[in-house]
Amino acid sequence: MPYRRYHSGGDSSSQLVGFLAGCIAGIVVGGALGMLMAPHRGDITRRKIVRKAGQTKDQVVDKVEDLMVHRREAEGDVAEEANS
Repeated sequence: MPYRRYHSGGDSSSQLVGFLAGCIAGIVVGGALGMLMAPHRGDITRRKIVRKAGQTKDQVVDKVEDLMVHRREAEGDVAEEANS
């Protein structure tokens, strides 16, 4: 006789509440552990985050500018070919 799993067909709203409660509990526990195990004081960590965010922003701006220059060059090449 094959194994059959009993499925009660429970209320989906109670399943959603349970899922959300688990998510909230995970966020709280993760946040508490993160604060307890942080390698640096808060002000040092914030400075590091700001510095890294600034570096990342500069990299993104450089890449976007490069893409814009290459696009303009490509459009100029297409326009020159059309005039030829």
